[in-house]
Amino acid sequence: MISSANDLNNHNYNGGFKVDEAPIGEVDFRINERFHLYPFERLQALSITSGVIGGFSGVYDGIKSSSLKYLTENGHRLPKTVGGWYFYHKKKNYVMILAGARNGVHQGLKYSVAVGGFFGLEWLIDTYVRGNTIDFLNTTAAATLFSGFYSAYNRLSRVQSIGYIKKGGALGLSLGITQDLLIFSRGGKVWYLEKLGIRIPREEQVLQ
Repeated sequence: MISSANDLNNHNYNGGFKVDEAPIGEVDFRINERFHLYPFERLQALSITSGVIGGFSGVYDGIKSSSLKYLTENGHRLPKTVGGWYFYHKKKNYVMILAGARNGVHQGLKYSVAVGGFFGLEWLIDTYVRGNTIDFLNTTAAATLFSGFYSAYNRLSRVQSIGYIKKGGALGLSLGITQDLLIFSRGGKVWYLEKLGIRIPREEQVLQ
């Protein structure tokens, strides 16, 4: 009895199996997910990444525009002494850093909300409109709707709105097809390819 208890204590268990007796591979439950990530992970990763990219872009734009603005505002009263130039550049650097930081935060948040909103809308269509069906049609619909929302929010003209919606739909179509091909390449289910008889033999997927 004591030896049995010691044997139990000397083995770790994982999902009902001893570690040294666990199956070699497990089924990859994310195989059919977009970007190989669950929805919450996907939205979080894409929002953060786009926010960082937008932040750096905003800092660069803010510094560049504030530098030109400062020169324009002070072009008629440029300093004439060494000390004057020192304080001129000191204040200019302060203004540039402040403007870059402000613009970086603003643009980072804007990018994060926009990308998160788009992929969130895509997920809503995947889950509630199409009943957990993931394909390029949902991405195209999300991009088209999002382009329409953007046009209405910015009060664009009818011609501009139609142009934005067309471009958004085209980008959504290309993005959706790319995602479908990524799912298909790792052995996932893409319903229209299966209907056409195009399949990759599904082997047991091992979780990384």
